[in-house]
Amino acid sequence: MMDASEAGTILIVDDNPRNLGLLSDTLTDSGFEVAVAVDGVRALRLAQEGLPDLILLDVKMEGIDGFETCRRLKSDPTTSAIPVIFMTASTDLSADRLKGLNLGAVDYLAKPFLDEELLARVRVHTKLRKLTKSLAAQVDERLAAESALQRLTQDLERRVGERTVELERALAGLTQAQAQMATVIRAAQAVSGEIVLDDLLDQLMRLTLEHADARKCVLVLSREPGLVIEALITRDLDTVRLGLSTPLQADADLAVSLVEEVARTRESVFLWDTRREARLADARYLEGKEPRSILCLAMMYQGELIGVLYIEGDASREPLFAAQLETLGLLASQAAVAVKNALLYANLAEMASALRESNERLETEVAHQTEELRRTNERLQLELTERARAEGARAALQEEVIQAQHARLAELSTPLIPITDHIMVMPLIGTIDVARAQQALEAALNGVQANRAQVVIIDVTGVTVLDSAVAGTLMSTAAALRLLGAKTVITGIRAELAQTLIDLGVDLSAVVTKGTLKSGIGYALKQAGGGAAGLRADGEGARNGVAALRKDRH
Repeated sequence: MMDASEAGTILIVDDNPRNLGLLSDTLTDSGFEVAVAVDGVRALRLAQEGLPDLILLDVKMEGIDGFETCRRLKSDPTTSAIPVIFMTASTDLSADRLKGLNLGAVDYLAKPFLDEELLARVRVHTKLRKLTKSLAAQVDERLAAESALQRLTQDLERRVGERTVELERALAGLTQAQAQMATVIRAAQAVSGEIVLDDLLDQLMRLTLEHADARKCVLVLSREPGLVIEALITRDLDTVRLGLSTPLQADADLAVSLVEEVARTRESVFLWDTRREARLADARYLEGKEPRSILCLAMMYQGELIGVLYIEGDASREPLFAAQLETLGLLASQAAVAVKNALLYANLAEMASALRESNERLETEVAHQTEELRRTNERLQLELTERARAEGARAALQEEVIQAQHARLAELSTPLIPITDHIMVMPLIGTIDVARAQQALEAALNGVQANRAQVVIIDVTGVTVLDSAVAGTLMSTAAALRLLGAKTVITGIRAELAQTLIDLGVDLSAVVTKGTLKSGIGYALKQAGGGAAGLRADGEGARNGVAALRKDRH
């Protein structure tokens, strides 16, 4: 018996049943698996199906003989590698051996042969067959590994190239975004300095057209009862059309559905090529026009939609970088604050004008009544009574106005401005006396209690004179705020003011001091906490609050 690892499958092909039986018994007893075929046709089929390790093939058979069977086996790629040993009882061994070897046989056995000789040759060729198959498998594995390595190398090179291109593009975008950020900061500063609505809109539209390199910019404001087109500028005319107050309708000269979507969702939208947007397929405005890029920015102020800034330009080759969109969004946020303030100022101006007209009418009426009193002696007492009553009403109204003005002045002298949900700023300007310091204390306590603020920043950049009583009141304010759970940050202490506090012996260990309002706000944002999303939300509120501070200082 042979080792199981050396055994194999032998296909015996002979048309003599006796020879098949003897060969089959000999090989089976020696541990081989045996398959038999009595003709060449069956031998070909069994070889294709079973792929034996060796074929013992008789030369002389009915039908197709052994030589033709061998020729067909070697011509078939499936069976060509199977070794074949011819068996023959022919007397012309030399000619048959030469013919068989030329057809691809590996050996030749002349009948009759000894079992030991048969087994020896079968073992040799089956072992060679197994070694050949193992070597071929190793070669295949090596080729597959080399091919996989080559593919991995090519993929790595491709990915490195793509990453390099991405990094170069990102660097270019970052450089451009930095330049745009500087431009937007300057633009935001310019816009925030305007308080008259028409002047503000004129500057806003021109800056937006220039910064975005757009064809057209349209400002749509949210007013009762809906959206209205308030201002428009195009690249060709370079003139801002103001005070339009045209209701936004389907036939307007812009992508109305996109503006309405932004107003509804309150989220900005950028379409870098209108041809690629299914949502604009039915937009009549774009019919027959060249491809465009459209950026609709939602102008939000403390959760309120102020309007939509519509920017239309040439179709972009690729979408804007996130930094570019963020920069334009910052401009829209600053514009929202400025527009809101300008609208409030316009409303205040209208109210003041109405009040002046009312006073003028009242004075005219009083003069008329006085003249009537002089002319009509018969109704003198009645007229005097009416006049006294009118004078009393006027005095009461005037007293109310004076009281309201005093209250407003007190509020303006110690303003408390929320810049985020958790941070409030109190800018103090000018000379601080005891009464005003007490007002600051009350305003800070009331503001913290009402808004549940965590940090209160007292900015003394504009304070010119400070005495010991006032300094003590400020320290009392810090202590009281601490009892309410809020931290106090004092910013803007100049050298001369710091010297004054030192000379007065004021203990500042209980409060945090920062050199500038900006650093104070940065410290307050860190103290407010809330995670990355909270910091971004507080940062946006901080920018709005800083714009409000600038307005109050002006």
